[in-house]
Amino acid sequence: MRPTRPSRTAEAAAFLRAWHSYVDDRPLLCEDFAVVPLLRPQTRAFLQPLSLPVRRALRTRERLQPSLPAMRGQVVVRACYAEEALDAALERGVGQVVVLAAGLDTLALRRPQLLDQVAFFEVDHPATQAWKRQRLGAAADGRVHYVAVEFGRASLRDALLDAGFSPALTTFVNWLGCTYYLGADALRGTLADLGEVSAPGSEIVLDFWTPGVGLPTAQRMLLSGVRFSVALQREPLLGLMTPTALTSLAEHTGWAVDELLSPEDQRRRWLQTRRDSLAVPAFAWLARLVRAA
Repeated sequence: MRPTRPSRTAEAAAFLRAWHSYVDDRPLLCEDFAVVPLLRPQTRAFLQPLSLPVRRALRTRERLQPSLPAMRGQVVVRACYAEEALDAALERGVGQVVVLAAGLDTLALRRPQLLDQVAFFEVDHPATQAWKRQRLGAAADGRVHYVAVEFGRASLRDALLDAGFSPALTTFVNWLGCTYYLGADALRGTLADLGEVSAPGSEIVLDFWTPGVGLPTAQRMLLSGVRFSVALQREPLLGLMTPTALTSLAEHTGWAVDELLSPEDQRRRWLQTRRDSLAVPAFAWLARLVRAA
């Protein structure tokens, strides 16, 4: 991405989270109306209540163009997974929450009671974070620790420690929508930095994309389309990896893979009984890593 421009893919993901509430069936996998005021006016204009005939027409269109509900599904399923994992971590007494590559994440807005329970850190590229904080305005909560870091070019470890992060507390890290934009060195460095400062029992929830080898033609075309689209935004895909590669990377940086969810696992867990057109791309995986003792 351009050093002085906020991430366009971050806004796209935020829009899809909000769009889910307008076009998909109840129960929603995630409900994020809090993000709407943070979107640009031209983006917010698309978020309007839809009549039943319009929703039916949209659903028909999406069945003919499955890439649309697949990318929306990928965003909302990963958000649902992360919040379920966070709730489980809170029950275990986690002391810190880090939202890594936060973009327009609204966890602190939607669940302000968290800020009374845990130390809360949002980490992102300086330009994207400044853009978000400007949009938050008076809605910003002073209890959120904002940490500006350019991944791969600055020390995440040092930035967190400077912001008041405590290595003595167990930590929950939400790292969504980011790994595939980072090269191998930045991925390894980020996990290593987190491993150095995270107490045993800490965990990371992340999503990652596979290279697409062996997938059906339609899914390879979808991945190629996404690759082309984000390249136009100067946010190219750099970190596609297999589950085996992620497992090896985790082991070499102080983490263990505690859970891997394939696209089929995700469909069975969250989408199997739904009547809408939500789907998950065949290249989109979820994982939970745990810091060993």
